[in-house]
Amino acid sequence: MKFKLLLAGFLLFSFQNFFAQETVIDSVQHKQMQIEKEKALEKERLEQQLQQEKAALKEEKEREKTEKEREKAEKEREKAEKEREKADKKREKAEKEKERAEKKLANAQKDIEKDRNKLEKAHKDLDKMRAKLDKGISKGKLSPVEIEKANVDITKQQLKIKEIEEDIEKSQRKLNKLR
Repeated sequence: MKFKLLLAGFLLFSFQNFFAQETVIDSVQHKQMQIEKEKALEKERLEQQLQQEKAALKEEKEREKTEKEREKAEKEREKAEKEREKADKKREKAEKEKERAEKKLANAQKDIEKDRNKLEKAHKDLDKMRAKLDKGISKGKLSPVEIEKANVDITKQQLKIKEIEEDIEKSQRKLNKLR
């Protein structure tokens, strides 16, 4: 009998499970599950968006960094160009100064040469005046007024020679100063 009771209990239990209603998920639970799924999807979508934003930000930073490096290289190139132009101008200025100094030196030498030629010509003129005076005195054709006049001319010529010699000295000092 125990066996029959056990068999009947087992059958009852089996039928109960077999004919039992399907377990219905509570609508609240169902909605919570949907909300959780939506939250999970939203969280995943936000994470992807965050990753995309991070990638875009990183790309933007890289682009800015590249732009800054390009600008820096451009500035350095411009700076080098300016320094080269400045050096060229400085070199040209030095060349012009050298040319001017050479011209001044050449002009000073020409001035000295001209003054020496003037001095030589003035000495020749003085010698001619003296020779003419001596010739006129020896022939006795000159009056005392003419002799005095000739002496004044000789004195003037001697003053002219002194002035030329002073000019030569000035030119010589100028030339020495330029050297």
